[in-house]
Amino acid sequence: MSEEGAAHESSERWLISYADFITLMFALFVVLYSVSMKTAADREKSYRSINKAVAGDRAAGGGNGEAEADSPQARQIAQIKQRIENQIQHFANPGMTVTVDSRGLVISLSAVSFFASGDATIDQAKLPVLDAVLQILNPLPNQMRVEGFTDSIPISNQRFADNWDLSAARAGNVLRYVIDHSSVPPEHLSLAGYGPYRPVASNDTEEGRSLNRHVDIIIPPFLVADHKQPMPEVRHEH
Repeated sequence: MSEEGAAHESSERWLISYADFITLMFALFVVLYSVSMKTAADREKSYRSINKAVAGDRAAGGGNGEAEADSPQARQIAQIKQRIENQIQHFANPGMTVTVDSRGLVISLSAVSFFASGDATIDQAKLPVLDAVLQILNPLPNQMRVEGFTDSIPISNQRFADNWDLSAARAGNVLRYVIDHSSVPPEHLSLAGYGPYRPVASNDTEEGRSLNRHVDIIIPPFLVADHKQPMPEVRHEH
């Protein structure tokens, strides 16, 4: 390369730094705009988007994944999860699993255990399990969602129009039980019915269809950090 060509290339390198600066300024103003939004829901959505983007950058650039796993939100979720698991282990067949996914802490009630086929009434025999979990949920200030799911086999009875209707009814009855038998404020609760449209397994087998029939109580991870007071110990009465 000639000296003239090298000098020309060097003189334009500032454009790269300038472009990076403009990009960072744009990102800064987007964040400031998000913070200025009036509603908590809007702020939460923005923070989650930013957190997701930052997490993606860390994954691509070798960020500290252990630090994220040790965040206050992660510790709170792990603590609640452990307390619930300790409670339900006292029951021979709780029909309930506790996991953590992108939605947050998920308390999943198997429809096979908690409901009769094609029905939305909670099995009375399973109420003690639900009561044990509610003891732990009572002091939490988090927003909570109750979501209902079914398999893809069309329902055929006079009470429910379709599986969507059944999933919403089951979620609604669980939500109603939470309101009537706990101190969780109604304004902290919401529900959704997804019918067969968000399966976790194949509907081609009975085992898969069984896994797809469930009601989930979800505690979003973002709001767990708002919980400042230590949760009281819960004792199981024999």
